[in-house]
Amino acid sequence: MKFPRLSVPRLLAFVMVLALVPSATAADALKAVLRDLNATPAVVGSDEIKSYPVIFAAYLELSPPPMKVGEDFNLLTIHPKMDNWSTVAGWAESNAAMAKAILAVEEKTLFGLPYGADKVKPEFRKAGLIADIGRDGSLRDNHFPYLDAIDTIAAFATAESYRLLEAGKGDEGIDLAVALVFLLRQCADRAFMVEQLRAIQASSRALSNMRDMAYLYQDKISPDKFADVAIWKLPFLRPDRSRLLLPEGDHRVSQALIDEVFDTRGQPHREKFHSTFASIQSKDVPLTHFGAAKRWRMIADVHDSKEASHARLTRVYDDWFRRWRVAAYDPILAMPTEFERTNPVRYAAVIYSTQDVEQLFDARNKLIVSVYGSAMSLGLSGYKQRSGTYPSHTDALYATFVRKRSDHDPFDIEGSTFKYRVLDRPFTVDTQYGQIEVERGQAILYSRGQDHEDDRGAEHRLDGGSGDLVVWPPIRALAREQGMLD
Repeated sequence: MKFPRLSVPRLLAFVMVLALVPSATAADALKAVLRDLNATPAVVGSDEIKSYPVIFAAYLELSPPPMKVGEDFNLLTIHPKMDNWSTVAGWAESNAAMAKAILAVEEKTLFGLPYGADKVKPEFRKAGLIADIGRDGSLRDNHFPYLDAIDTIAAFATAESYRLLEAGKGDEGIDLAVALVFLLRQCADRAFMVEQLRAIQASSRALSNMRDMAYLYQDKISPDKFADVAIWKLPFLRPDRSRLLLPEGDHRVSQALIDEVFDTRGQPHREKFHSTFASIQSKDVPLTHFGAAKRWRMIADVHDSKEASHARLTRVYDDWFRRWRVAAYDPILAMPTEFERTNPVRYAAVIYSTQDVEQLFDARNKLIVSVYGSAMSLGLSGYKQRSGTYPSHTDALYATFVRKRSDHDPFDIEGSTFKYRVLDRPFTVDTQYGQIEVERGQAILYSRGQDHEDDRGAEHRLDGGSGDLVVWPPIRALAREQGMLD
């Protein structure tokens, strides 16, 4: 049998096509990873308990926002004093179906979006409402475009909450703000770090907005509503170590990537090393790909075996899981992690296949402060509404306006309550916006922050790295009042 002779150009084209087709092993690995991901608690459940079908159906009907959601237009920059507020409020008012969908989230158990673009309805897929794992057949290429839709939904909910509050519908405005936080908290239970981190940070920002609303519209929200949210809503967000868990998706992908780059003897495969990890290393700087490829071929010659690499990966994740369960001030957190101690050459495949999840620790601790600090803040607001003044001690709030367990500062080594006092004279707080003046008679509630030191609330930084984390009064609201923030 004679085979047709191919010209050199046709032969090269044929080879290029073959190179683009995922190998059977890679395709099988992708299927296995997707099967595992879609069997996790982040996905498993009937559509009746999942919020994503309701939210995405409403999102498809949502009219375009008046400006692109991004750095200049988001849940932190939207407020009634902004430029073009009337246009933003009009957009919010004209999309009642979206508000109804967000309110329905509280009755759902999980977000539940499956992994894989082909696992959702065609209309969702067309709109980019997907968690796309292994795009083009490669586990190196994972994208979560649905997160951009969540950002738009958060912007809408913020605008609509403020619109309702401005219209005197205080209880309705706070209800929608609470429902948004529940949606974002559900997204924080997703399987990948990029999903969890964005959802945790958005949750903290949405809670910050809620405190702003409680401060600015205190007289338009009923004491019973403040108590209802503080006692029966916010504590059930459960951002603690036993309920908000480290994501497992990155770990599973790392295992599969390591499997891909070793040969049948369990030794590094030079070409697979460079084709896999050079692309990852040079993803954001494509012109460095050639140099990275050369380096990875050299690394393959000295890299440890597949078995040793898997053992090292397990040690890295076991260490993170152990740290995740300890208190925010535990001495173990000051020690180098297994990831930091991993040899970057002998275990380069582990380093480059793994997401460093340490930033989640800080984000999680700030969320704990924000959840319980917001419950305390709304409890203070309800007490002030009913009594006319703030209580001299926070224990006056317990049971009536807030749960006692919400009065807990995760950064206090003694496991004590948030620091609190009512000011008997004007007080200055040094912030990232400048010197903020807090008036006499105002209550101040704060966490010690990452340094675990009590600075009496005199210094507030959003990152919590120095000074304290002032929860009440809301610093951003005061900065806008005092002309330091647009």
